[in-house]
Amino acid sequence: MKQFTTSPLPLYLAISAILSASPTAYASEEPAKSIERIAVTGSLIKRADLEESMPVTVFDKALIENSGAQNMIDVANNLTINSGSLFTNENAQLAGTSQFNIRGLGPGSTLTLINGRRAGIAPVATTLGNQFFDINQLPLAMIERIEFLTDGASSTYGSQAVAGVANIITRQGFEGLEVSGRYQDAVNDAYDLNLVTGAANERGQFNLYATLTGQTRSYRSDFDFINERVGGNGNIYDSKFLSSTGSPGSYQLAQTDANGVITPTGSVIADPNCEAAGGVLQGGVCKTSFIDQLAILPAENRFQMFSEFAYDVTDSVKAYGELSFSRNKVKAILGSPFYSNGLVKGGSTFVPADHPFNFFVLNEAGNGLTYIDPQSWDNNIHQAVDVVAKSRPFGVYTTGDSASGINNALDIDFDYYRAVAGFEADISETWTLNTSYVYAVGKRTETTHLGVSSTTFNDAVLDGRFNPFGTAISNPGLVSPKDGTSVAGNSEEELAAVLHSFVDETYSEQQVVEAIASGDLFEMDAGTVGLAIGTQYRYEDYQYTPDSLSAKGLGFGSTPSASIAGDTNVFAVFAELFVPVHEDVEVQTALRYEDYDTAGSTLDPKIAVKWNINDQWILRSSFGTSFQAPTNLQTGETLGGAYIDDPVSVQNGVPVCHPTGVSNYVYITTKGSDALEPSKAKSWNLGLVYQPTKNLMMKADLWSFDYSDLVAQDSSATGIVNAQCAGVAQGGKPKDDPRINRSAEGQLREITLNYINTGSVETQGIDFSANYDLDLDAMGDLTLGFDSTYVATFDIVAIDGQPAIDGAGSYNSSNAFKAMPQIRANTRASWKLNNHAVNASVRYISNYDNDLTADEHDKIAAFTSVDLKYSYTFESSAGSTLVNVGVNNLFDKAPPSLGDGIRPGYDATTHDVRGRVLYAGFTHTF
Repeated sequence: MKQFTTSPLPLYLAISAILSASPTAYASEEPAKSIERIAVTGSLIKRADLEESMPVTVFDKALIENSGAQNMIDVANNLTINSGSLFTNENAQLAGTSQFNIRGLGPGSTLTLINGRRAGIAPVATTLGNQFFDINQLPLAMIERIEFLTDGASSTYGSQAVAGVANIITRQGFEGLEVSGRYQDAVNDAYDLNLVTGAANERGQFNLYATLTGQTRSYRSDFDFINERVGGNGNIYDSKFLSSTGSPGSYQLAQTDANGVITPTGSVIADPNCEAAGGVLQGGVCKTSFIDQLAILPAENRFQMFSEFAYDVTDSVKAYGELSFSRNKVKAILGSPFYSNGLVKGGSTFVPADHPFNFFVLNEAGNGLTYIDPQSWDNNIHQAVDVVAKSRPFGVYTTGDSASGINNALDIDFDYYRAVAGFEADISETWTLNTSYVYAVGKRTETTHLGVSSTTFNDAVLDGRFNPFGTAISNPGLVSPKDGTSVAGNSEEELAAVLHSFVDETYSEQQVVEAIASGDLFEMDAGTVGLAIGTQYRYEDYQYTPDSLSAKGLGFGSTPSASIAGDTNVFAVFAELFVPVHEDVEVQTALRYEDYDTAGSTLDPKIAVKWNINDQWILRSSFGTSFQAPTNLQTGETLGGAYIDDPVSVQNGVPVCHPTGVSNYVYITTKGSDALEPSKAKSWNLGLVYQPTKNLMMKADLWSFDYSDLVAQDSSATGIVNAQCAGVAQGGKPKDDPRINRSAEGQLREITLNYINTGSVETQGIDFSANYDLDLDAMGDLTLGFDSTYVATFDIVAIDGQPAIDGAGSYNSSNAFKAMPQIRANTRASWKLNNHAVNASVRYISNYDNDLTADEHDKIAAFTSVDLKYSYTFESSAGSTLVNVGVNNLFDKAPPSLGDGIRPGYDATTHDVRGRVLYAGFTHTF
């Protein structure tokens, strides 16, 4: 159970921005003398001059549109400060979600706000148990701008704001009606339709935003580069998507002892109809290809709605609120898992001698199997024996858009609800009180149609109603010569009888109540001293309820799926002080205390200084501490999985250290503890702003983060698997490790890890940006922009006491972080002339070390892509219509390879797999 602190700052900032954006016209008799005060992300105090006081990167509506972004993950893809967000995800647990990941410190280290208030938490988490806000739930049309505060902000916002804050500001104040749409074509198709409307009078305003969007599904084999790199490039035997547990499978003689315990014995025999039934015969084992038993891009259909209002109850009291709903229906694919809940010790399937399609007899030596062709079977001569089947019972039925009648879809439904209510009151001429309540809920329902009731399946095999052998597919019309009536093919009715849809449900909830008072303390020679004080209470809840059968261990595997439940209560008090110590120097200090009912308390300060050197130069600097509390999952338990190359293979039924390039999907369970403490961070920033003219601005910021006491797994799953054969001779016995669970046949099945506070990461770098507006007179207007981030160091200590890993410029496969290219840079140009507009951008990601290979000089190649967009605006009595066409990744460059034969063939956290994306769209404003 854990807490996540919400800072009142977000709320106050959002409200301040709203209020200052729309001052009440009737409230002042001398509006010309009023000086507008605004709030900025990173401060609770509204002031008249906040420009460039903090390292804030702004991604506004125009920049989002010019970049050709279709959704929020496209926005993240265009941020040089963002690293490690998942653009595509082969892990179904996170399918349909996206997140910001500032500085690559983890999705749980970036706090996302909406109009300055906490946005909520998704009902899913990363494999390390870190929870985040799912940015996919927001309609893109609602966004006026996103402000990214890129230094630590826990003193203002609380837990999770370690790397910074993404504050999404809406288009509040828009009046009229706007409709827009877009269609795009890439390896898959996608579309979106958007509605924006707003109305206002002298006392209030209301806005509604809605989006309907969808995309089609793409499998691995739809990508040429995947086929070439890891799919065998036309030779199935070279594919890295072969499982040694086949469909159909391989068999051994079954022996039953006096206690009724069934075990396999003798040599392994591949199904005689392996290839005819769609399997791959290799090394005497019937394997199955699972290349298309997973969709890299699942089909998705989303409906998103966000509404907001503000109303002046009196001249000094304003009420405001927000209400949003999002539904995302994800259709992924699930191939047949290995069946390990059979009657044989270790879980394999037991097939009795009297099964109508069991044509195995005892071999001449009496210690193994011999297969009799059904055309040669004679009941007077042949006597079948009990066999053990090691297989994926439905594998060949579940590839791609299967025509078998089996529903192999993995349906994942996300429902998000969020409501905000609050008041802002002027309690004096210079003081304001802001109170608010946020209620956010996320629900995730995962329906696995390709589930099975183990008791029903085992009974069906025992009774001969289900045929697990290759004849079911290679010769479905075969009538059994053993009974003269049974037909080999498994009909849709028979398949449906043994299948069971598993429904797992996850629920997340966040409630935030806060009150903030801010205003002027007194005057100094250089200006007014400002103060903000506040308090906050936050409640967070997480619940996971597995399907009733899997909870009892009656599914494909015998390990029960445990329910998870936990909640956290957090209380916080905080303050911020603004002091203009000189007419050109201002100091901002902040302090926040948070107390958790599970993880103790924390006190975090921050100080920031801004110096206006002259009219052209600004120097800014900040130092502070931040923290991230353990999540409810990290104090409970997380379930995940990964494909792991196993150095152990089975020879003659015995596990030995002999790698064969076989990958297995392994279930990974990580157990938490209430003794976990919050992770802590120290950060500093030193920035310089240069603006010689109103048309040119350049910024450079040096930044540093020292992040320690990380909540992490006590080892990597890949590391402990590889350790089984470290120092063991080829063909030797693997080292025992109680954390590793293998089947009776030696196949890797499950790994159990633990969450601990351990390790650290220290990272430093520099951000540089420049923007230049150029008036070309009759030739129009030209805007040039450049954004870049250079990561100088990213030193990772995975486990306390171990040497640091140089993670800067590395793929980081052996630690908890993601790829960290040292240089990301975007160059853009926008040209406008009358009704025409052209936008072009070049995005660059530097190469980085490929630590997946033994060659220390191996690199994952640099990547450069070019985007183009053309727009034209039509004006008429019916309003304004903008039409546009564009292309992202103009030259259709595939993401760089991870190396020959290394899955998945690309880096999903750094590069977009879609290749060239063509699109056309329109926006009509009435």
